[in-house]
Amino acid sequence: MQKIIIIGGKGSALVVAEQIYDAQKRYNNVEFLGFAFDDVSFGKEINGFPILCKTTDVMKNYGQYDEIKFIFQLYRPDLMKERIELLNSYNIPKAKFGLFIHPSAIISKSAKIGYGCAIMANVVLNPNSIIGNHCTIHSNSLIGHDTSIGNYNFIAAHNVLGSSTKIGDANFFGLNSTFNNYLTIGDFNFVGMGSNVIKGFDSNNKLYGNPAKPFTKKIKPL
Repeated sequence: MQKIIIIGGKGSALVVAEQIYDAQKRYNNVEFLGFAFDDVSFGKEINGFPILCKTTDVMKNYGQYDEIKFIFQLYRPDLMKERIELLNSYNIPKAKFGLFIHPSAIISKSAKIGYGCAIMANVVLNPNSIIGNHCTIHSNSLIGHDTSIGNYNFIAAHNVLGSSTKIGDANFFGLNSTFNNYLTIGDFNFVGMGSNVIKGFDSNNKLYGNPAKPFTKKIKPL
């Protein structure tokens, strides 16, 4: 049985932890051990799950156990480059990163998934889809057939990515976004929630709306 430690402890890290625990409780095919997390204000646990060690100690403390794998969940849409650098600074061998797929997900036989990924409840990966390393695909998202997604991508819940689309690295797609077929999208982009993306774009963009368009000014809350 695979045993998982999450590097992180807030936001998406906790969402992934709870889904691993759900799979552990209902399907008994995985075990969540706890968090590697640096924020001492949380004390010894988060939502009843233990904080096992600092992020910098996770490899030293648990790297020798073959059945224990790690999943990185310290992503932030405004700090993607910095967080990828942080992940790489741990010098964790790729063989130590796990792959969590919630049992309710539908994974086509021809789909390919890299290491360090979390594929959440009710996700659908259609035929010949390719998911890179260290990607998180949240609940009820659909990846179209023949679509490829690079590394370090964060796809929030209820996203729909059309078929034959090519996604680069380190993109953040907000809740309930939809992407047309046959798009090419670069790296380090932010797509706001509820966006309808009908045209491809290159790297380092911020987009939102229907249809999605670039924005540069900060949006003031009401």
